[in-house]
Amino acid sequence: MEPPPNRAIAEVGSPSELRPEFLSQPGVFSVREGDAVVLPCSVRHVGKYPVVWQQGKRVLAARSIIIESDQRLSLVDGHNLRIDGVTLADAAQYSCLVSSKPLIELTHTVDVLYSPKVTTVPESGQLITDQGSNVTLECTAEGNPQPAITWRKQHGTLPSGDLERPGRKLHISRIVREMAGVYECVADNGLGSPGVGSVSLQVQYPPEIEVERSTIYTGEGMEVKLVCTVIAIPPATLLVPDEVSWERQGSPFDPDRHFTPGNDVGGTRHTLTIQNVRSEDFGKYSCHAKNLLGAAHGNMDVTGVADRAVITSGPISTAPEQYELSWKVESFSPVLEYKVAYRPVRANGSGLELVSRRWREVKVPSTGSRTGTGVLYRQQIPLSKLQPTTAYELYVQAKNKHGWNAVSDTLHFSTIASGEALESRSLSSSAAGGWRSEAVLAALLASVLTLC
Repeated sequence: MEPPPNRAIAEVGSPSELRPEFLSQPGVFSVREGDAVVLPCSVRHVGKYPVVWQQGKRVLAARSIIIESDQRLSLVDGHNLRIDGVTLADAAQYSCLVSSKPLIELTHTVDVLYSPKVTTVPESGQLITDQGSNVTLECTAEGNPQPAITWRKQHGTLPSGDLERPGRKLHISRIVREMAGVYECVADNGLGSPGVGSVSLQVQYPPEIEVERSTIYTGEGMEVKLVCTVIAIPPATLLVPDEVSWERQGSPFDPDRHFTPGNDVGGTRHTLTIQNVRSEDFGKYSCHAKNLLGAAHGNMDVTGVADRAVITSGPISTAPEQYELSWKVESFSPVLEYKVAYRPVRANGSGLELVSRRWREVKVPSTGSRTGTGVLYRQQIPLSKLQPTTAYELYVQAKNKHGWNAVSDTLHFSTIASGEALESRSLSSSAAGGWRSEAVLAALLASVLTLC
């Protein structure tokens, strides 16, 4: 009779007969683009069975040999797979297989994290629209994790007044030319620097003309420059070779004395120069420009009359019934006379009201001083027989051989109370609080007039 089999030996067997098993667990490995990752594959009882790494169905390594011709791949500490310089293409599932019977498999997932990449709509980054229209700026952004998107303007605030607005789309309504500029789509997911895409918004509008001076004061024999600034997108369709047409009311230009030199400041500033001015050069001028969206013109007046007088005296008289009035005026021709007009006013709850609508006018011959340039004239006269403690308004006009100029800005002044000038000379500063109530009233009137 045969002895019974040794069951203990049959159940345990030799180590080579034990089934392989994984000590590592499947996992998800999040790694930043450009970094390295190690995928673990620790196997017990691997014995004679080969260990194979696959990316999907593509074999990367078998036993201790890297099969894929990728220098970034290596096996470390046994069967662990290392990937250096991870790229977006490395995002996939990786399987460690032991070719036992049955085959066993351990699967890892590599999730590649990367900073945002922005694409604008349109991709050219250029958007042209007409003034008054509505547009939508749009962008898309890729990144892992998914980035948050905001819009901002490269310089200044958005048309809404905000510094930034969230969302893929930015709607802009009723566009004006000030809204032109570079808008930026910013995508941020916390990895590295945010992604930025730019859209340059160009707003087309009809020409706008601004004249440097609407009135140009000059005299015979002088040289003057008439300047207008033209802005337009698209650039103004130029009417003459000089790029902007000039017109003079009533008579043509003299090519020997009227010319347009080259333009400056990016072609937006246009100049008409008149040399050796004559009396027939006085009059109205205009510059004209147009583009596909419209036209515009700017008007200027060349005159030989004096510029407006500037009153240089203060708002308080030095005597109860008299005011020392002084002024200056620029004139390229000698000033022949002045006209001074004044009338009383009084303060009420809302400001000033007229005491009389009639102006008292005084004609003043030109006897003042003239500067060395022969252009600036100064004059001073006393106005007498005024009412004490009374407010007045006043203007000055000047006349030369070309006629009267425009009236000056209105001056408001007030006279002091009777006896105030004498008291103010005799009282010390410590007694200033004892001035008469009329003096206080005059001071109050002066303050009201200054505010007006």
